[in-house]
Amino acid sequence: MASFFTSYFLPLVLIANIFNFQTSLCDTSADEALIAGICRQVQDPPFCLNTFRQILAHPYVPEEVTRAAIAQSLQKANNNRAFIEAAKAAAKDKETQDLYAICDSSYGLLITVLQDAAQSLAKKDYNGLENDLSKCPKFVSDCQNVLGSKTTPEMLDRSRKQFDLIIMSKAAESLIKK
Repeated sequence: MASFFTSYFLPLVLIANIFNFQTSLCDTSADEALIAGICRQVQDPPFCLNTFRQILAHPYVPEEVTRAAIAQSLQKANNNRAFIEAAKAAAKDKETQDLYAICDSSYGLLITVLQDAAQSLAKKDYNGLENDLSKCPKFVSDCQNVLGSKTTPEMLDRSRKQFDLIIMSKAAESLIKK
């Protein structure tokens, strides 16, 4: 009896395991293609790939990718706003303080709109989500433009990464089947 079991069911189990392994490889390949497609649209593709790989689990579903990108963008916006507030407090002249105040306001609006975007996604309000995300790049570019020559390399890097996170959010959102 054991011989019949071994000779009949063992090959079936082996075939089922091979099928599951191949299927998981296909899913991983499709997931990587989805992420690579998003990351080709940003200024710093390695930053994008590393960000997604650190925060996502397989399989990648556009809604989850969008949620993760918005969450990362919101976290970065809060960190950037804290940096801006510290830079404003440390500024020696009124002009620089005023410029950082404008950036602080821009990032405050960005945070509010990203929170709205997260709520729109949770409610499956894709029109609201698209509308919210379309506003975000302006807040980052407003800060970059107002600082102009007074920007620092660190602020420039922070702005680039923030902009990339917004692009990642918008690109992932565009993949959601509505």
